[in-house]
Amino acid sequence: MSTTRNENFIGYLHSFRGFAILCILAIHALIPPLIVSNNMQGLDMTNPVAIGNEVLFHDSTIYFAIISGILFTAVLKAKGWRRFYTSKLKYVVLPYIFFSALFTLVNFLTGQMGEIELNAVNYFRELGLDLIFGTSQFQFWYIPVLFFLYAVTPLLDWLGSNKNLGLIPLILIILTPLVVSRIPFDGSRGLHIETMIYFTGSYALGMLIGTDLEKSMDWFNRNIMILIGVSVISTAMLIYGYMNDINLVGPDSFKVSLLESLFYIQKIALSGLVLVGFKNMEARQPTWLDGFATDAFGLYFLHGFFAFMTFIFMMPLFQTQNSFMIILNGLLVFAFSLIMSTLVIRGMRLLLGKRSRMIVGS
Repeated sequence: MSTTRNENFIGYLHSFRGFAILCILAIHALIPPLIVSNNMQGLDMTNPVAIGNEVLFHDSTIYFAIISGILFTAVLKAKGWRRFYTSKLKYVVLPYIFFSALFTLVNFLTGQMGEIELNAVNYFRELGLDLIFGTSQFQFWYIPVLFFLYAVTPLLDWLGSNKNLGLIPLILIILTPLVVSRIPFDGSRGLHIETMIYFTGSYALGMLIGTDLEKSMDWFNRNIMILIGVSVISTAMLIYGYMNDINLVGPDSFKVSLLESLFYIQKIALSGLVLVGFKNMEARQPTWLDGFATDAFGLYFLHGFFAFMTFIFMMPLFQTQNSFMIILNGLLVFAFSLIMSTLVIRGMRLLLGKRSRMIVGS
């Protein structure tokens, strides 16, 4: 997801990227205040603030999957497979290894590894597991999913390029997340094929959109009322589902999360609305989103550490059941994690220049 300003730079997609990372920071910012308000017993999903946080921001990683898919067919495909995979190695894999190595060490030093002694053998064993499963930080689970998406890109591209043979399978892949639900990350080490399939759907949709981006944006523009209707209805159904504890359906051997199916529909409709909204701004893209979009990968890697650091020094503030105060505390966590992550990213850029992309991503 390069943001280099050249002839291939797509301003409204860049703005969408900034919007997406802020949504991800937002959902995680409210978690510390919500957990403390529930006496450290996890999230209370009867709490209106928790419900609102989930409904607005859960599955915002779908935005990133769509962006990645659009960028591949609209920009990166023409540059060739070698450049595509080389760029991913340098600007996604290497930063992931760097931050995983750092946070695995932090987990040892802060006692999060339990009784495991810190030595070279144990460190590299735990680091290897963290890299495979995306567990050195709670938000890293998406990176192995992203690697899976990169791995299946040639297949999805072949399907999209062969309209006679591939279009129907590609559409089925896009629709599959309606009946194959992602497995929520619970802190344990495990790669779930259901989660891989779930995000492959949105990635494949992004690739289809990017095949003829102008035509796709025109379709979104002409059908904006449908997108609004789908967004409103799916959001209302999500609220109803949370308030009435409606979610899993089907036999024990094949459970489908109705909420995850609704989130998939909601986030796709919202993606269309946000994309066409930024597209219609033309050259007047929001300048305040530019820095967040440029720093998106670094913000993703860093923000969770700083958000959960607030448990240490903001705990007294978080001990309230007042909804207004919980939201206010969430805004404080959001601001702290954003500012601290940005300072680290900018510091690395000052120290390392262009090489910093291999640490903070691009």
